[in-house]
Amino acid sequence: MVIQVGLGNITNESATVLDDSVLDAYNNSFKCLNETLRGYLGKYRPSSGQLTGSSPLMQVHLLNSGLLPGDARIVIRSELDTATLKSDDFLRGVFTDFGLALKTVGDSYKPNDLLAKILAEDLRKRGIELVNGKLIPFGVLGIEENTNSAYGGVFRLNDKASKNNILDLASYTWNFSRNEGLACASFGRSRGWCVSGEHLGYSGGNGRVVVVSGEATSQKILGRYSADYLAERDRKIAEAEREYTESIARLRVN
Repeated sequence: MVIQVGLGNITNESATVLDDSVLDAYNNSFKCLNETLRGYLGKYRPSSGQLTGSSPLMQVHLLNSGLLPGDARIVIRSELDTATLKSDDFLRGVFTDFGLALKTVGDSYKPNDLLAKILAEDLRKRGIELVNGKLIPFGVLGIEENTNSAYGGVFRLNDKASKNNILDLASYTWNFSRNEGLACASFGRSRGWCVSGEHLGYSGGNGRVVVVSGEATSQKILGRYSADYLAERDRKIAEAEREYTESIARLRVN
């Protein structure tokens, strides 16, 4: 799987699969929150140097934790469009979440009903009409603890939210979509664009975090991957040499 793709924009940014160097600090960042919310936030795992897992709750908390390297931010739909068009192997076989899709005020899926109503009200206060649904990027969201929520918290719009970055769902093509309520906006393992995932705390081992950053930060992340690769290579070489030495010693004894 391709780890990084240049977006070819004027600021020379790249989309990169995030490495696992933030995991320990991330897990320490939500210890003061309620137990229910902690359970949903604590699902990232390390695997071969990558941070695995993805859910709207985790992505938003990670983004607001201040732990992303340099100028990195969570990818948005248009940037993912560019990255996956430039490289058919980028995110091959994995998925990532990049926003929320709000279609109606309220949701028949009970865990999301409160969250949908609160987000709809936040949009109304900013003069943003829901109409046929909105795509809300993670960058304009925060999480607020709420014991009435099935997730232990709710999403709230932050000061960055505006009509310029909260777009109509109809602005994009979707392969799978819910007809109501609040859903996760994701790029799936089958390379389809989805706003159908109703469980906002779901995270699987095939999930990844994709960040966009300038050249310096992008190279720093790639450098960590290189260091992890070299360390793993050296470990395997040392293990092979040990096994070879032990096998020769056994032959001599016999």
